[in-house]
Amino acid sequence: MNTKLLYMHDMQALSCDAKINRIEERKGKIILILDQTVFYPQGGGQPADRGLINSENGTFRVEHVQYVGENIEHIGVVINGDIDVGEVVTCQVSETERNLHTRLHSAGHLIDLALQKLEIDWIPGKGFHFPAGSYVEYSGIIQAEEKEGVISKLELMCNELVQENYQTSIVFDENKTQGGKPLRTVYYGDFGIKCGGTHVSKLSEIGKIVIRKMKCKKGIVRISYRVE
Repeated sequence: MNTKLLYMHDMQALSCDAKINRIEERKGKIILILDQTVFYPQGGGQPADRGLINSENGTFRVEHVQYVGENIEHIGVVINGDIDVGEVVTCQVSETERNLHTRLHSAGHLIDLALQKLEIDWIPGKGFHFPAGSYVEYSGIIQAEEKEGVISKLELMCNELVQENYQTSIVFDENKTQGGKPLRTVYYGDFGIKCGGTHVSKLSEIGKIVIRKMKCKKGIVRISYRVE
């Protein structure tokens, strides 16, 4: 039975009710498989959510979440009472962590849009949207003497776009999936990104974007950033 991915449809949802379909134990940790979840599993450069799953009889602390096959594994420990297969539980994502992860993820994609606006035609590659050292990478070239000027222009453009406050919308690719996940495009205004992560509902929620540094090695430009 597949886990229904509620966060794919409502990226701001932080809680839901669910039923425990299966419980496993692995390497001293408990794994819960639910019929549906708002917990985001690590992937796409975005960290996993953490939080709590509460039943009438116990509390489970979610320490990591991962996608395995077509199910989400909630990995952690029982910190109070007990939990059983078939129970209806309440999932509660850590709001502070989710909000930061979402802002960093959205900021990474906003850099894509800002580069497009600046007519810098680098090709997007890997993104790392973790709080410890967020960056995005592109196939491209920049000369050492150009870096400071591009950093300044890029940071200014990013924050102008934040102020324009485009709304976020989602369009699902009908009847298409990848590894069991539905495929969708997330739009900032009319700028679309194929992405399964969580995003802000409007760009002002990102806050200020600071471009920390830029480096180029072997045709890969890495842009490091943070949000404030």
